[in-house]
Amino acid sequence: MSIIKNSPKFTVDRIIYGAATGKRRDIILLLHKEGPLTLSKLRATLGISPSTLLFELSALEKLGVVRREDSLVALTELGERVASIISTAAPLKSLDFISVLGLRPLVIWLLMSPRLTITASILLATWVIALVIGGLQNPPLSMIYVLYIGYYLPLSLGLSAPLSIASSLLSLTILISAVYFLSHRKISPFKTAIGVFPIALYPAAHLTIVQIARSLEYTYLITVSQILLFVALLLTATVFASVYSLEVGTTYEASLVRALLLFFVIPSLFYLVPLHNAL
Repeated sequence: MSIIKNSPKFTVDRIIYGAATGKRRDIILLLHKEGPLTLSKLRATLGISPSTLLFELSALEKLGVVRREDSLVALTELGERVASIISTAAPLKSLDFISVLGLRPLVIWLLMSPRLTITASILLATWVIALVIGGLQNPPLSMIYVLYIGYYLPLSLGLSAPLSIASSLLSLTILISAVYFLSHRKISPFKTAIGVFPIALYPAAHLTIVQIARSLEYTYLITVSQILLFVALLLTATVFASVYSLEVGTTYEASLVRALLLFFVIPSLFYLVPLHNAL
C-alpha cells in the first residue's frame, strides 16, 4: 500500500497493468493460486526458460508485487491484492458491466487513494440528504434493505414521512454495519460506500428525474427512472463484488454470485412480483 500511495513512480495503473502483461500475469496468478513456489517449480509449470523467468521476476520485484526468499518466490501483500484484481478481468466478462463501462480502474483507484475518505463522505452525505428529501415527498420515498419504495416506484407501503425517513436511515446504517462486520472489519464504511455507489446515487437521480417529468409533463421519464433502478442494482452488484474480492481476498466469481443475489436477484423479485397489490 505504501508503494501505491507514497511513490510517484509507481501508480496504481502502472502496477496493475505492468503486472498483467505477458508471463508476469501467469506468474502472479500461479503464486496466488498455489502459494510460494520454488524457481524450478515455476519454470516447469509455466514452461519458460530460466532467463525469461528471472527477467520477469526482476520486473515484478521492482513493482513490489513479489519477493524472493532463498529458492522460494512469493507474492507480497500488495501482490496478493494485485492478483485479486487481475483474476477478475477474464471470468464472467458478460456480467462484468463495470469493465465494459471502464469503472473498474476508477473503483480500484478510489479504494487505494488518499481521497477515499473525502469522496466516500461526500457520497454518503448525498445519499442521506436525498433520503431525507425523498421521505418528505408525497408519497414518501423510502429505503428498506436495498429496496427503494414509494414516490413513483413499483413498490409502495404507504409509510408516513417520519417513518419513511427513519426506515431509510436505519436501513443505510444496517447495510454499512453488516458489510463491516461480515467482512471481519476488512471493508470500512467508506469502502462500502464506494462499493454501493450506484444505489447510493439513485435517490438523488430519481427525485430529479421525477421533478423534471412532472414539470414538463414527460411522464415517460418516470418509467425511464424505474428502469434505471434495475440498472443501478445490477451495477451495484458488480461494483460491490470487485470491492469485496479486493478487500477480503476472495475470487471475483464467488463475490459476484453473492452480490448478484443480495443486490439484484432478491430486490428484483420484490419489484417484479406485485406484492404491493396484496398490501
